Amino acid sequence: MASDQYSDRNFDDLAHRFRNRIYGGLKGDIRLAVLNRDLAPLLAEAGSLKIVDAGGGQGQFAIDLAQGGHRVYLADISAQMLEQAAERVKERQLQERVTLLHRSLQELYQVPELQGADLVICHAVMEWLAEPKRAVEQLRALLKPGGYLSLTFYNRRALEFRLLQRGSFRQLDRNIDTGHWGGHPGSLTPQNPLLLEWVQDWLAQAGLTVVAHSGIRCFHDFMTPVIRDKLPAAAIMEKELEFSRIDPYRQLARYVHLLCRL
Repeated sequence: MASDQYSDRNFDDLAHRFRNRIYGGLKGDIRLAVLNRDLAPLLAEAGSLKIVDAGGGQGQFAIDLAQGGHRVYLADISAQMLEQAAERVKERQLQERVTLLHRSLQELYQVPELQGADLVICHAVMEWLAEPKRAVEQLRALLKPGGYLSLTFYNRRALEFRLLQRGSFRQLDRNIDTGHWGGHPGSLTPQNPLLLEWVQDWLAQAGLTVVAHSGIRCFHDFMTPVIRDKLPAAAIMEKELEFSRIDPYRQLARYVHLLCRL
C-alpha cells in the first residue's frame, strides 16, 4: 500500500513540460472532456461556487471554472507553476475571481478563507504525495456540508498493464516488491500510483460518498501511434467518453476520476 517512504514532489524543475506532456493535445482534451461531463450536473444547478484547487498547477481546469463565474482559490507548492497560472489569469482578466496561493495541500485546511468550499479539486496530485490517505482527510476538512470533492489520480493498474504489455516482468515484480514506481528524476511517471480500492476506502473513512466514477484515457494510451494517428481525434474522444464509465475499460484507464459528496 501507499507508504511514507516518499517525499512530496515539487514540479518547479518540470513546470515547462507539463503544458505539452500532460495537458496538451488529445490527452489533455480527453481529460477535460471527462471532467466537464462528470461535473456538468453540479455546475448546471449551482450559482457561483467557492472552489479550492489543491495542487492546481498551471490552472488549466480551475481557470476555466473562474471564466464561468465561479470564485477560485488555486494553490500549489511550485512557484514556477503558479507563475504560469498567473499569466493565464492575467490573459483572461480574471484577477478578481482567482486567488493564487503558494502553499502545500497539507496547509490548506488551516487557511480560514478556504474553509467551507462548495467544491474542492485535487487532480493528479495524490500519486505524488508521501501520505495520500491523510491528504483525503485534509481535503475533506475544506468542504462545507454537502460540498463536493473532484479527485483524479494515476491508476496503478494501468501502469501494471503497460509493463505486462512490454514484457517488463522483472521491473513489475521489483516495483511491487519495493513499492518504488517512479522513473528517473525527470520522469512524469508518478512515484506512488494508487489502487482504486485504496482510494475508495479512504474516501469512505472520511465520510465521502462517490457520486460519479470515470476513467480518463481508457484505451488511448494502449493504441499504437500508427493507428491512433490515422483516426480523427473526435472519433477517439467520442469512444473515450462512451467507455469511460464501463468496466473493465475504466479499470485500466490511465487516470481515475471520482466525484464525491460530503
